[in-house]
Amino acid sequence: MPLHPRRAALLMIPILALTGLAAACKSGGEPPSAAPSAVTVLTPSPDAPAGAAPPAVPAPTCAEVKEAMVRGLIDPYYAFGKDGAPLTEGMFSGEDGLVLAVQKPCATGDLGGELGTVTVGTIMSSVVDTTGRYWGVMVCAKPDDRAQCVVHFVLADRDPIESVAIADRKLTLVYLTRPADAGSAVVSVRRTAVYAADGSILKEQSHTDEPYTP
Repeated sequence: MPLHPRRAALLMIPILALTGLAAACKSGGEPPSAAPSAVTVLTPSPDAPAGAAPPAVPAPTCAEVKEAMVRGLIDPYYAFGKDGAPLTEGMFSGEDGLVLAVQKPCATGDLGGELGTVTVGTIMSSVVDTTGRYWGVMVCAKPDDRAQCVVHFVLADRDPIESVAIADRKLTLVYLTRPADAGSAVVSVRRTAVYAADGSILKEQSHTDEPYTP
C-alpha cells in the first residue's frame, strides 16, 4: 500500500533541501555539514481496508511541541537518528553540553503540497561554553501520543526568529540578521521571508529586508 503523502513528507527530508544550511556545532564556529542518511517513515496500518485512505495525521498544539521528539538530517539533530531528541517542557540537555530550547514563535496551518496542515515551531541549539546560537524551523505532526518534529532548516549563527505565520499555504518567517560582510555579534537587518511547500520540503520564495537597530 503506498504511503500517505503527509506521513511520508513529515518524517523524511530530502538531503538536497538541507545542503549548505548552517547548523550548531560544539566549537561554536562553522557548523558541520549534514551526514547523508535516511529517516524511517511511518507505514499504514496493515489492518486498514484495501483502497481506504489513511487517516489524516493531526497537527499538535504549540504546547504539545514542547514535549515532542525532534530530529532532522542536519546537525545537531542528525545525531539523534530516527527516534529524535526527547523534549521536556521545551528543553533537552545532552551529556556533551548540547542544549536544545523551543522558542516562542509557533503557528499551525495548512502549507499545502505534501505537508498539509502542520504546526511549525522554532527551536534554538547551542553548546555550553560556546557562543554559537542557531535558530531552526521544524515541521511537526502528531501521529501518536507524542508530537514528532523534523527540523527543515537552520538559520545562520545568532539570527533570532521573531515570528512565524501561516496563511494562503505559505509560511512567513520574520527574523533578525546582518549583511554578509558584518560581524556575527551584531544584527542590523529585519528580514521577512516567505516559504512554500515544494513537495515535502519548504523552499524560500522571496524575502524583504528593512533596517534594524537593537
